[in-house]
Amino acid sequence: MCWEEEPPVSATARSAGPGVDVDALDPVRALQRTLYRSAKQDGTRRFHSLYDKCFRMDVLYRAWMDVRNNGGAPGVDGVSIKDVEDGGVPVFLEGIAASLKAKTYRPKALRRVNIPKAGQPGKTRPLGIPCLVDRVVMAAARIVLEPVFEADFLPVSFGFRPRRSTIQALDVLRTEVNRGATWILDADVSDCFGQIRHDVLMAEVAKRVSDGTMLKLIRGWLRAGVLEHGSVTATVSGTPQGSPVTPQTQ
Repeated sequence: MCWEEEPPVSATARSAGPGVDVDALDPVRALQRTLYRSAKQDGTRRFHSLYDKCFRMDVLYRAWMDVRNNGGAPGVDGVSIKDVEDGGVPVFLEGIAASLKAKTYRPKALRRVNIPKAGQPGKTRPLGIPCLVDRVVMAAARIVLEPVFEADFLPVSFGFRPRRSTIQALDVLRTEVNRGATWILDADVSDCFGQIRHDVLMAEVAKRVSDGTMLKLIRGWLRAGVLEHGSVTATVSGTPQGSPVTPQTQ
């Protein structure tokens, strides 16, 4: 969502009627808006207390709903969404919160699958499927980190951002053409996300995040490795696509 604008109102907020402080009803949104405004007001600010927000139960529940609504196959541990629901979502989330608080959480390797590339017969692209625990923790981290980095993007940036789409980008192009623009640059970086250097990526994250535990959490996901054909391969570069913290089409 864009925290400068009014995001979609939840069913709880709608039922509360007019004149009600929606942020008071949705503390997760209030947290995101606070982080966004703080980052927007000071472009050099580095945030030092973010990790503890990831194991707030309201944040974890929102993260679970995001993961559940997105669906997806089990990771290397074979645990499915149905398994979690059958065993009790509160128990599942309380276990995640406890491991994060105790700093005993460790990400598992990703399960590698290859899916066909759209419009390119015979070609595939690799996806890394995290286990459900990792997906929920990643989604919680995204909830906390996204507003901080969203504050730094330019209005003309549309790729992989919340509540932004290719249709909106085309509208901007149409406007520019009507204003007299006569050319468009169409370029692509080959295997961009697969070749990102971890040290460079973490240096960019650290420009806004000084919370060492949060940085360690992100490094753990980058280094988790990939399980394929029965063996785990270390990931020395790139960000495996297919998880809540990698670029997603909104």
